[in-house]
Amino acid sequence: MKKKLICLLIVMILCQSLWGCGKEVKKVTVNVKCPPVTMVYDKDHPNAEIFDLFSEAAEKFKNTYKEYDVEFNITKYKYTDEKEQLETKFGTDEAADVIYPGSFDMPTYIRKGRMAPIDDIISDEMRKNIDDKIWEQCNVDGKTYMLPFNQLQNTMVVNTKMMKNAGLEEYIPKKGQIAQWSTEEFNIILNTLKHSLKDNNKSTLSMFASDNQGDTHIMTLLRAYGSDIFDKNGYFNLSTPEGIKALEWISELNKNQITPIGSENMDFLSNYELFYNQQLAITYGNSVIINNAKEDYGFDVFLANFPSLDGNGYATNYLNGFYVFNNNDPDKLKVSKDFIKFIYDNEEFWKYSLASTPVMKSYVEKNKDKVAYMEAYSKNSKNIVDARHNNPNWEGVRDVFHVCMQDLLRGSKSAEDVAKDIDKKCNDQIRKGIEDSKK
Repeated sequence: MKKKLICLLIVMILCQSLWGCGKEVKKVTVNVKCPPVTMVYDKDHPNAEIFDLFSEAAEKFKNTYKEYDVEFNITKYKYTDEKEQLETKFGTDEAADVIYPGSFDMPTYIRKGRMAPIDDIISDEMRKNIDDKIWEQCNVDGKTYMLPFNQLQNTMVVNTKMMKNAGLEEYIPKKGQIAQWSTEEFNIILNTLKHSLKDNNKSTLSMFASDNQGDTHIMTLLRAYGSDIFDKNGYFNLSTPEGIKALEWISELNKNQITPIGSENMDFLSNYELFYNQQLAITYGNSVIINNAKEDYGFDVFLANFPSLDGNGYATNYLNGFYVFNNNDPDKLKVSKDFIKFIYDNEEFWKYSLASTPVMKSYVEKNKDKVAYMEAYSKNSKNIVDARHNNPNWEGVRDVFHVCMQDLLRGSKSAEDVAKDIDKKCNDQIRKGIEDSKK
């Protein structure tokens, strides 16, 4: 009898440790949502998208994850349907748990408490593998909300032949590198190019203000004389000697026709047309512009940072990454965090980051020969400036900023008055976003 009792106890213990005595693992459904973001990582996968990464990773995660019985509901939506797929689904069974790549609305969602900080899944090794300038953009009030994956970096793009014709070879970088010019050097380049372009239909530097497209590039130019644009709290602060001087500088470039005539009424795409037709020497953009110029229009270009006083220059980027929503469900939240961590813990999924420039420095080192400028962009991350400071209602900011720049380019307002207008009108929009996030 005693032996039978001991055997029974042993069986019960084994049962409990191995199968929980028949207790089922809790089921959790995770809603993953994404727009059709292109993630082409090699010539054999020309149609790869973020949806494919999620599908591939979800299947492998399900087969290895033991804490929950997980089902994934992966939805691809049109960019124009973002509000319907995200904001209108809050509080329902269809609410997103994981999204990629985020949008201008993320800062508002963060302030509303809709997003979950993810510092608890970021290891020291992961932090060291990604540049500090990248992490800064993922941070709001000391907490990390985005797990960055890749970046599309913006610099100036320069017509090589026009530079050579102007005798400016010394400012052209080695192949595959990004030029770094001081503001003083940049002015020399602009004026030399201006005098070398005899055709009245040709201009030196991109400028536009008819709508909000490309406004980040103009904001970056406004740093040329030392302005940080923002104060320590993330509000616009151009009413400083440095900010006013930069606005005066842009006004003078416009008056001297270094920028296209009538730039106040031009849009960003019109400047691209001029650049591709080789009627414009310098524009702004990313690797897409390089490829278009070389492959579709047959001329060579190189990259240069926006000018700075110290000569290192500035760049901006469009940073893509993963966000996790807090839907007041601890189980969903844990699984969602574990899922995106799983993507980072398994390098096989990092191939999708090659669609632009991976943020993981170790992966760039391994694959630097696969994509043009990838290593240069990665090393240039230290010169990135935060273009938005994760401010809410950025669309509202964009709607008023370009109108202020129109006044400057028309000459209807002084640089000092435009600085005041930008500070007031843009900051009013930011404050509106903060107030709206409290509702």
